[in-house]
Amino acid sequence: IANDANSPTADRVVAVRILGRARVGQDADFELLAGLLGPHVPVDVQVAAGATLGRMNRPAAPERVLAAWSSHGAVVRSAVIELVTSRVAWSQVLLDRVEADPTMLAQIDPAQKQRMTHHIDAKLADRATRVFQAGIDPNRQAAIDRMLAAVKAQRGNAAKGAVVFEQNCRACHAFGVAVGGAIGPDLAVVKDRTAPYLVTHILDPNRAVENRYMMYSATLLDGRSLAGMLVAEAGNSLTLRGLDGAEHVILRNEVRLLVSSGRSLMPEGLEAAITPAAMADLVAYLAGEAGAAAK
Repeated sequence: IANDANSPTADRVVAVRILGRARVGQDADFELLAGLLGPHVPVDVQVAAGATLGRMNRPAAPERVLAAWSSHGAVVRSAVIELVTSRVAWSQVLLDRVEADPTMLAQIDPAQKQRMTHHIDAKLADRATRVFQAGIDPNRQAAIDRMLAAVKAQRGNAAKGAVVFEQNCRACHAFGVAVGGAIGPDLAVVKDRTAPYLVTHILDPNRAVENRYMMYSATLLDGRSLAGMLVAEAGNSLTLRGLDGAEHVILRNEVRLLVSSGRSLMPEGLEAAITPAAMADLVAYLAGEAGAAAK
């Protein structure tokens, strides 16, 4: 039942939870469960499979649940991180993976990072701190530092900043009453509107990326490729929202491959399109009276 795509999702979840409990057949159960961690399987079944693998406490479990990381949606990723950070040895496997693939840094929730950097195991905490700090791109930081210095040297104009927002941000972001696209978060909910925070996250959008705003690419069995933000995961379908705002509902049994780029939908390098003067104006708009009115 657990492996039967025609069985009801609720029945499959219950069946998955039963596996791995008998003294015999452990190897077969482990392989079956690991095979359920894929985009063709309902998300509830994937989450249950990951939890059952964790309960089996086999040394190969962390590598198996992390193997399909790029194809996991937000719900499964969160469950996988919770699973592999539940044991010290498994947390070390996660850090190995992050060192080998730095794009994972932005895909781990800050609270989950903190759980590791403040772990009761001092060696794990020290290593986690080194690994997570090593992920900051020095080139991005240099661009941020230069832009901040330039922004602080001039007074921004909120009215002009509204025009900068319209030209560079509105396609993807709303700002309270300033209606915009739904590809990125509504900037009115951003609590920290200081120049250092705003400039840092505008120029380095991959420093901290929420799973829901990452780019996913889906390859379908009919040969089509779709890309966009993963906005919904139902039992037997998933929905991608493209950069044009159009939504594509895809049945899981149509998916050949689903991969996250590990990057934000927002591009790097906006310093090439937004001058220091324009950035100062944009910061004034987002942080000043216009921003307060938008809230």
